[in-house]
Amino acid sequence: MEKLTETIADDDYRNEDGLLVCGRCGTPKEMRLSTELLGGHTAIVPIPCECMKRAEAERRERELAAERERKIEKTRTECFAGCTFFRGCTFDADDGRTPQITAICKDYADTFSRGDMNGLLLWGKVGTGKSFYAAAIANRLIDNGFSALQTSVQEIVTHIESLPFSERPKAKSRFAKYDLLIIDDLGAHRSTEYVMSHVLEILDLRYKNSKPVVVTTNLDPNLNTKADSDDAPWPRIFSRILERCYPIKFAGENRREYKMMEMRKAMRKRLGL
Repeated sequence: MEKLTETIADDDYRNEDGLLVCGRCGTPKEMRLSTELLGGHTAIVPIPCECMKRAEAERRERELAAERERKIEKTRTECFAGCTFFRGCTFDADDGRTPQITAICKDYADTFSRGDMNGLLLWGKVGTGKSFYAAAIANRLIDNGFSALQTSVQEIVTHIESLPFSERPKAKSRFAKYDLLIIDDLGAHRSTEYVMSHVLEILDLRYKNSKPVVVTTNLDPNLNTKADSDDAPWPRIFSRILERCYPIKFAGENRREYKMMEMRKAMRKRLGL
């Protein structure tokens, strides 16, 4: 009888058949194997005991968890490439000042699924948390294994205009690949018919691919959807957005004023004023 390699721990022992048994879990670490490849002889071969199997399963789970974390980190970095501040905008970091808005945005993120093309239009006064909650939605989706990109009209147009005409269709199609696209601060930058035509193309691309958008804006969609609006691009833009985005009005206090007061208080203490 031939005997292959064996590893014996201090608490291991041999049973009445001469096979090595794990002293921790009590299951065999060896078995007898008879095969024609051994010329009809029987060999004792090592096998994993139950605790070795558990240790291997735990090791693989740690590797998979680490790989998931690396993928999430890569997705988050890509999502917030234009503003790393948004990485820290999560529901856990919410100040709790607008619980109804928090609940709405959480529900949207937690019920998100691929193939659902419906998004949100977060609109209201400056400093009410629209960009924060849009980023919180993106962060929750990324944690749940989805992809997202938070960008602005200015970034979209600057990127497209920097490329040769032949490469622009491919650049626009990039904005259709993400599970969620967030267009932040709509109307805060130059918004000519030509500029907004790029946005309309991207919206159309996403709708055709059943991909939702979340849009934030300080503009009132109720005023800017009127056909006689002086701002030519807006009726068409908001009409297209509202076709697939549910409007949520942000009417809370200006958080920026509160943060400004907190900053000044901290700086007075720091500077001894």
